[in-house]
Amino acid sequence: MREIGTHSPAQEQPERGNFVADWRRRQSRAFDLERNSSARGTVPLSLWGQPLRVYANANLSIYSAQRCNARCPFCVEELRPAARGRALDAQKRVEPDDGRYFAALEQTLHALRPLAPSVSVTGGEPSIDPRLPRILRILRAHEARRRTVTTNGSGLLDQREGRRVLDWILATGVQHLNISRAHPDQEHNAQLMGYREGLCPAGLREVAAQARRGDTRVRLSCVLLRDGVRSFGAVLEYLAFAQDLGVNNVIFRQLMQLDYGSVLRNHVVAYSERKRVDMIPLLERIGRDPRFRFRRQVMGYYYYVEVWRYGDMDVVLEGADLAQLEVARRRAGGVVHELVFHPDARLASSWQCWDGVLGPPDPRRSARPADAGLPSVAARRHP
Repeated sequence: MREIGTHSPAQEQPERGNFVADWRRRQSRAFDLERNSSARGTVPLSLWGQPLRVYANANLSIYSAQRCNARCPFCVEELRPAARGRALDAQKRVEPDDGRYFAALEQTLHALRPLAPSVSVTGGEPSIDPRLPRILRILRAHEARRRTVTTNGSGLLDQREGRRVLDWILATGVQHLNISRAHPDQEHNAQLMGYREGLCPAGLREVAAQARRGDTRVRLSCVLLRDGVRSFGAVLEYLAFAQDLGVNNVIFRQLMQLDYGSVLRNHVVAYSERKRVDMIPLLERIGRDPRFRFRRQVMGYYYYVEVWRYGDMDVVLEGADLAQLEVARRRAGGVVHELVFHPDARLASSWQCWDGVLGPPDPRRSARPADAGLPSVAARRHP
């Protein structure tokens, strides 16, 4: 929804090509569903008898139950519940029965077929999740659109059900493989991400080469950190590293902004406060370098993205604001912007398994309150 008292970004004259300076200044606060979102509207959808309005370009995230083997002090999985005043361990629930889990996933994909969402498998750490091959086979059978796996890469060359995890990704037609890598240097990366199971450059090179042959595009994902990639020169070094691996798609992510009045102050929140690097000066520096060519801006209801071209590489910078997410949800008038299939085999409209639960129906829960011990419906509207 457009913010009261501000002008529409569509009315501002772009300064370069279709670049709109106001969108960069205001980032996700400039989001206007009808004027500058990628879909420009919503679609009606009935889920198990519940009428909804869903963002027309909504993504379905399949949230792996597998605990991550890294200990990144900037962990997004921990940061999201912290933004709502909760610890990850207090809110993450897992459906242990494979039969019930996969039946619910099949029901969810069938119910969402009219929407045809893009689908991302994320975590946790999906590359070491025993359920991943079957998840990928089900997504292929349902012809899910624009399938992506996001991983730290540690399990890609491991065997699972008679094949390497990478081979399952390629065989099931996953279009995009996002691999988190905080720094080109192997030792520095291990320190920043808190684990040593990450792929070495030779392993990354092998993954990238095989992915190209299988029509899966690899993207390296780098968090901007004061102890890591923080300057324009470091960005160029990282791009050279990616190019040497045969990767032509890199995203640099600013640590998420938070509402510090409502957040649970844990070690991830404290680290984010200390180590966040502002991406705007980097974008301004990139814009002054003739080697970079502006492509487009992507507006989200709590994120802002710029896409640039550097030689044959796509270079993306992204910032997200979890405080703005809550503001946008309250102003959205019931519009569902994202869909998350949680480890407890329930579909929700948020990354909190207790908030915005949509289904599928579970007869085991009909005999008791659906969210006993969790915030009430009214409480869920506010962090």
